[in-house]
Amino acid sequence: MPILFTMNWDIIPGNEQEYSEFIAKTFIPEATAMGILPVGGYYVEVGFGPRVIGVNTCENQQALANVVTTQRYRDLILKLKTMVYNFRTAVLEPTGHFKTEQYFIQKGVWKFNQYYDLRPGKKDGYRDYVLNVHLPTMDKIDYVEVTGGWNVTFGGVSEIIAEFTVKDPVDIGRLLNNDDFRRITLGLRTDYVWNYQSRILRCTERFDEPKWFKL
Repeated sequence: MPILFTMNWDIIPGNEQEYSEFIAKTFIPEATAMGILPVGGYYVEVGFGPRVIGVNTCENQQALANVVTTQRYRDLILKLKTMVYNFRTAVLEPTGHFKTEQYFIQKGVWKFNQYYDLRPGKKDGYRDYVLNVHLPTMDKIDYVEVTGGWNVTFGGVSEIIAEFTVKDPVDIGRLLNNDDFRRITLGLRTDYVWNYQSRILRCTERFDEPKWFKL
């Protein structure tokens, strides 16, 4: 089952030019050659950091483990860390019907992501709420795409991530003021989850027009 491998960091001030060249000319080609395929890059516009997010896909957790334990990968990350700080990683597995869908590069988009932990003893109720209330309600909001639901199996700041995609950041404001969305989010937070956080992400230009990856 394909998984996501996310990398988060902040750029050390003064290293922006060297960092940009390294990412484009070395980091992305090297990671791709090793089997970690970049499918998105984002800046955190609103919410907790680190501010830069690289999203990658890999065949499965074993394939990822085979890569990250190599000296080649370690050397690549050590070079990256000379230009960034607050380096963090996470491994995400798709949930529910998202397990059968491929994660594609999305160009010129914005993300509204929810991060939370499941309350003890609420697993079955949460699943029923998502399937019978949350997703049907989101399907009626035509300017937002429910892109994915993810279980965080390693790293990160939460157990679960819900990923929403819009083409215009104005639509995030519309979503946050939508009565139906506010109702289902309140129900989610009141009855099923805690440690709730959210972020607004902007797609980076580097991944808007990738020259190293063909769809």
